[in-house]
Amino acid sequence: MKNTQQRGQQSTPFRRTVISAALHAAVYATSLGLALSAPASQAQEAGAAARQETVLPTVSVYGERAPEQGYVARRSAAATKTDTPLIETPQAVSVITRAEMDARNVRDLGEAVAYSAGVTSGGTGETTLFGGNSVRVRGFGGGGTAGFSFNEYLDGMKLQGTGYDGGNLDPYLLDRVDVVKGPASVLFGQTQPGGIVNMVSKRAGADMVNEVRLGAGTRSHLDGGVDVGGAIGTSLHWRLTGLALDENLQQAPAKRQRQVVAPSLTWTNGKTSLTALAHYQLDDINATLVNVIPAAGLFGNPGGRVATDIRVGDPGYENWDRTTASIGYLFSHAVNDTLTIRQNLRYTRNELDSQWLYRRTLAADRRTLNRSAFSAVEDAANLSLDSQLEWKFKSGALAHTMLAGIDYQRRTNDAVRHFGFNGVPALDLFAPKYHQAIPAQAVFQSEDVVGRQRGVYVQDQIKLGALSVLVGGRQDQARSNTRNRLANSTTLQDDDAFTGRVGAIYNFASGVAPYASYATSFEPISGRAFDGTVFSPMKGKQVEAGVKYQPAGSAHMVTLALFDLTQQNMTTGDPGHTGFSIQTGEVRTRGIELEGKAQLVKDLDLTAAYTYLDDEVTRSNNTDLGKRRAQIPTHSASVWANYTVRAGALAGLGLGLGARYTGKTQGDTINSFAAPARTLFDLALRYDLGRLGMNDWMAELHVNNVADKEYVASCFATHSCYLGLSRSARATLKYNW
Repeated sequence: MKNTQQRGQQSTPFRRTVISAALHAAVYATSLGLALSAPASQAQEAGAAARQETVLPTVSVYGERAPEQGYVARRSAAATKTDTPLIETPQAVSVITRAEMDARNVRDLGEAVAYSAGVTSGGTGETTLFGGNSVRVRGFGGGGTAGFSFNEYLDGMKLQGTGYDGGNLDPYLLDRVDVVKGPASVLFGQTQPGGIVNMVSKRAGADMVNEVRLGAGTRSHLDGGVDVGGAIGTSLHWRLTGLALDENLQQAPAKRQRQVVAPSLTWTNGKTSLTALAHYQLDDINATLVNVIPAAGLFGNPGGRVATDIRVGDPGYENWDRTTASIGYLFSHAVNDTLTIRQNLRYTRNELDSQWLYRRTLAADRRTLNRSAFSAVEDAANLSLDSQLEWKFKSGALAHTMLAGIDYQRRTNDAVRHFGFNGVPALDLFAPKYHQAIPAQAVFQSEDVVGRQRGVYVQDQIKLGALSVLVGGRQDQARSNTRNRLANSTTLQDDDAFTGRVGAIYNFASGVAPYASYATSFEPISGRAFDGTVFSPMKGKQVEAGVKYQPAGSAHMVTLALFDLTQQNMTTGDPGHTGFSIQTGEVRTRGIELEGKAQLVKDLDLTAAYTYLDDEVTRSNNTDLGKRRAQIPTHSASVWANYTVRAGALAGLGLGLGARYTGKTQGDTINSFAAPARTLFDLALRYDLGRLGMNDWMAELHVNNVADKEYVASCFATHSCYLGLSRSARATLKYNW
């Protein structure tokens, strides 16, 4: 049932065109002024250059290089906003290339990063509100009741959103994903301390791979995609990427439809480059958005095991319809051999109409689930603008890459949300009955929010022979204005913070590169203490040390990282005033990460990862003191191998095998129970049909959770557990030219 009455009363229809969005963005860009940025780097020293010669260049955050060919990326701008070799970056960074994403046919961001060290994903199962993402980096990020991923970026600019209206970008639009581990506030402003996940868009370029694809799979899955482009003259290139899919979901009955299109246009004359990007995505989902079940219904239930395809909501009531449109540009100009300016801008509009049912309590019979109803109608507009100046110069024996930048973010959100449980019928978990009458619930939240962030940052990358030193600092100003229409009140929040980092790495001729770094972060939080004091931002700090290994001329990269991360100013219960909070909470996370990507022999690609995470609440006034946070495994590991046969009777056949291990995770704040550990296996088969005379055609089969293991993905409280994803298979036919 569409929430059309609420939409008409509270939300502006999606009638602003992409052109008007561009004009809106241009006004902001003009008012702030064209500022300065950073592009391609100068030639590296002879030893570093030798390491680059055997590999094709990669795409940086801002897309100045050709797409990566293979699993092993050599360079990234995600951690520094400059085009820097990973072996010279004093920080752990994982890169998932387009080649790796294609080999595994990933369906969302969570699957893209599932084989990376320091990252956990899939903890919310098929909960469609989070699009399968729920990505945590070093214990921080999406998950829990909010589940909102505040650590996701696209082309170096933050994907803002409440969690209801944001995220869920289709991975078919991406060229690569960079996971930067540890605090990243120096370059990106308010972020969670575990790290960020930066997605890089596909875009027009000189070397195009044109593709048309058709797919079908389990649960009536159908999809079709196109990725085409070319040149218009010598300096203009275009690209168009699109996808449509229609499928049933694991929770039955449930259905999802998606249509997405992303055009791009690049003009360059060698010194100046301008890429225009746009994106339109329509999601129409009939499903329970937060499909959680109380632990008592899953563990030791006398009625048996709840079916893995249970839907705790109602298909006659629920919907999640979101329309997203964005437009922007990536601009760079090399003034001379040492000075470059850059500006990147994106304007995004999200409109959401949604309503669903949500678990409340489980009756004493451990089969009757009491439920509440929730709806959200939101209209959000987001602007991101990042302007930089990069200057390369020498001072004696020191070579500097100096970066100075100003960035600005503005978000507005007009939201009306309903919540309640009056008249909402209960559900029998073992004999569910759907299409029951669900009465309208009272408005519990009606607000208009305007948030702004301005930041000024400076960074210097200094090289002295084989030694690379990185130093950076940033001053941020975050403002938010929330107008509560129900209470007829306005809440203002004003936060300022300085963050910094320093790191060093030394490159031995053998390919061994030890490094160490220190970095800080900040993240504003809303709310007030009993005395009316507005909460200060949460602050994070991390010490990291490790070693990278990349032999000269090889297609291998291994990273070992050890880190000690603390986040302070977390809210905890006020012992003197029940129902209020104070900022004395603290979490400490320490860990070890080992990750390797390699081409062991020709046509055999391998990626392997292991993570040990020691997580503890070190300061709290609640019963979680000294406990481990929920949903975070102590141990996790993965391995993926992909082999292609080039000769003999099996020539043209490709095989991929993967295993993902996630250790047990605590199910609540007092660690009273845990979700068991699990190991899942993935399979990929492909065949080059050119061997049968069908040149440029490829047939593929991908199977996730091959053994169809039943498992609990995670729990964040005794009343909320997520069921894991069962086996799924997808066959794809591709034509590339």
